[in-house]
Amino acid sequence: MPNTELFRRLARAMGFDDPQFSYSDEELAERAYDWTAPVLQGITLERLKREGWARLNLPAPDQYAPHAQGGFPTPSGKVELKASMAAGGNFVLPVFRQGSNEFQDGSPVDPLPGWTAPQTAGGYPLSLISSKSHAFLNSGYANLRRQLAHAGEQHVLINAVDASARGIADGSRVTVFNDGGAFQALAKLSDDVPSGIVQSPMGYWPAVTGGASVNAVNPARFGDLGRSPAFSDTRVDIRPGA
Repeated sequence: MPNTELFRRLARAMGFDDPQFSYSDEELAERAYDWTAPVLQGITLERLKREGWARLNLPAPDQYAPHAQGGFPTPSGKVELKASMAAGGNFVLPVFRQGSNEFQDGSPVDPLPGWTAPQTAGGYPLSLISSKSHAFLNSGYANLRRQLAHAGEQHVLINAVDASARGIADGSRVTVFNDGGAFQALAKLSDDVPSGIVQSPMGYWPAVTGGASVNAVNPARFGDLGRSPAFSDTRVDIRPGA
């Protein structure tokens, strides 16, 4: 069932009567675009349904340089290495699709890009990358057999050096853990990750895996800009067995 239908049903159950909750998926697609925009001339929803795709009415790729004269969504209209928007305190870039400055606390933020040392709390030696799965859309479709067959079991890539130090064999069951929680996975020895780094895709449902997902070990603290998540700074260790 698509998310849009879930939203429609939830809205009805909760008594929301805003007109947008009654739009069909096709009506939502129609209303998502300004079909009168010059770049969309000659492109219609019917054409997209018939042909599958259509190129916007833009210059040829070797001639198209939309920001050659600036025009960036910054106060100066330029790429800003020193963010003038930082003068107003912590913020979310307005172009971020889920961005909203309404709930920012206005705390000070460094206008220049910097480097923040990784956390070392707990002394966990491995840095975990919880990248997106190729088979899911975040956690969407992660309950479907076809997608799960493509994704395989929840797994963790680990370098042979780190695996040997822990007595972990390729294809064995392991537990990835830290102070926040733990999840079970299938160990895959790989040179695609260097020693000290492990990788496990996000998106698996606990109801499908029979236990927690990779989010059990991700930190709950905010990042340094726009109260973003700090998923890129997760420290863990791995032991053999479930």
